[in-house]
Amino acid sequence: MDNKIIPNGNISNPEQLGALIRQVRKRQGITQEDLSSLVGVGPRLIGEIERGKPTAEIGKVFQLLAGLGLVISIAPRTTRDHRE
Repeated sequence: MDNKIIPNGNISNPEQLGALIRQVRKRQGITQEDLSSLVGVGPRLIGEIERGKPTAEIGKVFQLLAGLGLVISIAPRTTRDHRE
């Protein structure tokens, strides 16, 4: 994994969301096993989500986000977003 910080609000695919989850988890000093115990999701699934598994169950993803203190906010794309 590269160390590129993914900016808040610019997540456009499962890989970016997984990378953001991994970055936040590591910044908080939480292992996958600790997060697993905290949110009730298996550590294997956490690893899959962090690697960007496109078929990850959305409910489990929301459990991880909540456990890390993150929320998802949806906003309409701007003209600039469409060009990127």
